[in-house]
Amino acid sequence: MIPTVAAGSSIPQLSCANFLARSLLSSLRETLGNELFISLLREAGWADACGCFPPDDLEVQYPLQRLEGIFSALERIAGKRAQKGVLQRSGRACFHNLQRRSTPPLGIFTAEVLTLPKKLKVKRCGEILADYFHRYMRIDFLLESSQEALQWGFSIPEQDVLLCDSLASLWFGFWSELLYTLSGGKPHLLEFTPAAGGSQPLWVIRIPYLPFEG
Repeated sequence: MIPTVAAGSSIPQLSCANFLARSLLSSLRETLGNELFISLLREAGWADACGCFPPDDLEVQYPLQRLEGIFSALERIAGKRAQKGVLQRSGRACFHNLQRRSTPPLGIFTAEVLTLPKKLKVKRCGEILADYFHRYMRIDFLLESSQEALQWGFSIPEQDVLLCDSLASLWFGFWSELLYTLSGGKPHLLEFTPAAGGSQPLWVIRIPYLPFEG
């Protein structure tokens, strides 16, 4: 795997931009419905829904441990398999949420990207997403391209597996919706693999080029 951004940097406490946490929470509420979302927050220890939403700004202040608490509550309520499905659907909703933002722009649906050859288009999207989420989550991303597919992954040093696995499920859904949009609704199959070994958790999504051929 080839690091695309600042691999191995020291992260004393993981936080993400307020707007990004707000987008993730809004997408989760959209997926669950308001009533179930409020029940989830109560299970996670929040008194009300309003209190869990950070301001809609670019400050990198929202601790990922708070998101982890909500992910953990979702697993307790629904079970691990259902939790994964809910997070993947939330990732799809998050794609559309971020796509609509003007500040900061996601930067995928631009003339520069859309006019690229099909394989380069996927690779460029991977680079843009790696840079975008690294900037607003301070997490290291990894990118590797082959003739058949793009492998896009991330690592979080010294963090619980639950947080890493939950974020990976969100990004799996995010990529699924991105590919669906770029390919005009063509079927596609992604592979999601926790990479074995190493001193840090590493999750990889294998993104085939097939949806863009023909």
